[in-house]
Amino acid sequence: MAAASPDRLHLLGIRHHGPGSARAVLSALDAADPAVVLIEGPPDADELIAFAASPATVPPIALLVHAQDDASNASFFPFAVFSPEWQAIRWALAKRRPVRFIDLPASHRLAERAKAKRAERDDSEAEPEDASAAAPDEPEVTDPELTQIRRDPLAYLATLAGYDDSESWWNAIVEQGTHGPEIFAALEAAIGALREKIDPLPYQPADEAQRELRREAHMRLEIAAALSGQDGPVAVVCGAWHVPALRKKVALKDDRALLKGLPQIKVTATWVPWTETRLAASSGYGAGVISPGWYAHLWQGLQHEDAAALDATGFTTRWQARVAELLRRNGRPASTASVIEASRLAITLAALRDVALPGLAEMREASLATLCEGETALFRLIEQQLIIGRGVGEIDDSVPQMPLAADLARWQRKLKLKPEALDSDIALDLRSEAGLAKSQLLHRLALIQVPWGLLQGSGQSRGTFRENWRLRWEPEFSVRLVEALVHGTTVAQAAGNAAITTAQTATSLNTVADIVRGCLEAGLVQAAETTIALLQERSAATSDVTDLTEAVPPLAEILRYGTARALPTEALRLLVISLIEAICAGLVYACRNLQAEIAAELRGRLARLDAAIGLIEDAGLRDGWRRALASVATDAAAHPLLRGFASRALYDHGVVPPDQTALSLSRALSHSVPTLEAGEWLDGFLGQSGQVLLHDQALRRIIDSWLAAIDDEAFNNLLPVLRRAFASFDRSERRRLLDELARQRPLAASDARDVSPLQPLAPMPANAVGFDAALPLLLTILGADLAMKGRPT
Repeated sequence: MAAASPDRLHLLGIRHHGPGSARAVLSALDAADPAVVLIEGPPDADELIAFAASPATVPPIALLVHAQDDASNASFFPFAVFSPEWQAIRWALAKRRPVRFIDLPASHRLAERAKAKRAERDDSEAEPEDASAAAPDEPEVTDPELTQIRRDPLAYLATLAGYDDSESWWNAIVEQGTHGPEIFAALEAAIGALREKIDPLPYQPADEAQRELRREAHMRLEIAAALSGQDGPVAVVCGAWHVPALRKKVALKDDRALLKGLPQIKVTATWVPWTETRLAASSGYGAGVISPGWYAHLWQGLQHEDAAALDATGFTTRWQARVAELLRRNGRPASTASVIEASRLAITLAALRDVALPGLAEMREASLATLCEGETALFRLIEQQLIIGRGVGEIDDSVPQMPLAADLARWQRKLKLKPEALDSDIALDLRSEAGLAKSQLLHRLALIQVPWGLLQGSGQSRGTFRENWRLRWEPEFSVRLVEALVHGTTVAQAAGNAAITTAQTATSLNTVADIVRGCLEAGLVQAAETTIALLQERSAATSDVTDLTEAVPPLAEILRYGTARALPTEALRLLVISLIEAICAGLVYACRNLQAEIAAELRGRLARLDAAIGLIEDAGLRDGWRRALASVATDAAAHPLLRGFASRALYDHGVVPPDQTALSLSRALSHSVPTLEAGEWLDGFLGQSGQVLLHDQALRRIIDSWLAAIDDEAFNNLLPVLRRAFASFDRSERRRLLDELARQRPLAASDARDVSPLQPLAPMPANAVGFDAALPLLLTILGADLAMKGRPT
């Protein structure tokens, strides 16, 4: 870098998000009054800097830079109101000084990322190689001090200063103070001493270390250009770690050689809203801070108080008052006296610890002891909503946005749906115009993979005109909106086209059915008609009915009960009828040669389908369904669980009379049938509604006789199936079943084989010896809390 007067170059090394750093930067800028301000950031977004001056632009916000041909290849550059870079930009704009970004352009960094992804994909498709042979040897570090510096340089400085962690040290030294420009010289000296000890940068792979060297080379070139372009002072706001490298004298040709030949792609940049939760380090953000909400409060205090002496009492009381207000909003008592006591305690703790201003640790302990009365669970609410924060930034309307994001912003303002970083619940009445519009917007966003809201059901209402939603905005949704631009420039257009495209490429009929329902709920009539036709075409060409069984019930409910939305009723009715007809045609084949797990899953689907068909007023359709069930019930190749289900469904519909059902049950449980097969048939027959045994004596007696004839080993093997079959009985129903069995005389096992299954039994006293002997067995089957010490004989 060309030689420059030290008085002209002002390197302000900062933490990317910190109120003390931001205050020190403003103090240094006022003192130096630079002619140019350079910021560590992507030069691709220089044209967007001017929008930071708008009063309607409220942090936290972020620069979104993405590849034009692949929106998923993107990077965010967040700014909070207490970010030093943000305050430096606002200072320069207010003073009408040139300000620009000087980091390595995102066009190079995103191109390298795309290249790395292609290489990784090619490597995964190639023959695997010996990883140990390909990995480069890393120099072994034996010096404990050097190891600690490499692991966490700031933690090393904190240890030297007598602090337990780097966060506490940095807050005490930088963020909670009202420093002047002198703080930057001290930080530069400390970081410079550390960087002399370690090379390359701490614990970085070779490619990452090379990337950092290129970034610093690009920043040095931009600084040299600014110094040679005018005679006034130049201020550079960058991460404190980079300052020694930027101060270092390096020949311009060497920096240019380091940047020569870098890949580059076309990129697009814009401002997008960010959230306080995503500024937190707990979100995975590499440059995140532990407490964004606390830092915002600290920044307000630094702004409103005298720079020389921040009023500890007023600052502390304002924070504790906010804690009390939050507790009151959540139904917890928080008196003014408790606020005063918490403030005094925090100030006292700070004095005992020789800290000029109560920090987050002192505030936390004071709030927990006084306002929360020691309840750590209650304090988690304070951590989530105040210490981390729930704020979402706002973007001025004049900021150039992607058309889809702009359309969503218009709908948010029109419907008064403000994005928030934490979960918020809303209840919608679809009979109102506003409620229906909000529901349609949320459903449309779901179709373009922007799940701003998650549907929680209709609450306690049984109607179809209410919906409960849980909303939570995530910054990544901005990238999803960019990706959805290929489908349209408005939310409605993009949702409809995305639904059709997804349905056309879906391999599962159930997926297409879900898309149909999504289009209906989103109020996209044209897309719904297109996907309905596609589903009807697919269902006619498929021989696999398992997916169709899951697709029919939600569509049948919409057709039967309707919604507050406009529906293509006739097209939907024809679709449901065609789906059911396809299921009936292939049901018997779908029930054959199945494993137990698959049969159990199919039984649940068929039960839901059976209930759904009952909602459709079409006698011919119901008759066809019952004929399909009869085919399954009598098909020897069908799984016994499904045969039992089909027999029970026919019995419930009144198609098969009780005496014929009893005969089918007797045959299924005859001694010629393997015990496990008989148990599965019984499980399918009883299903989720075994109460039929309470009302039908013949069926009850057949099952009782079958159980009495099973030997001990077979019974133990069958017990899990029996317990599952009787699991639907509640306590009162189990007692009723025991009472019914107590009224009939038990038969000896030898006599039971010679009695007709339909022959009635004589009543017996409730205290008969035979019943007492059988009671442990019955309780075991029913799952009662009585251990069976042995099978009765």
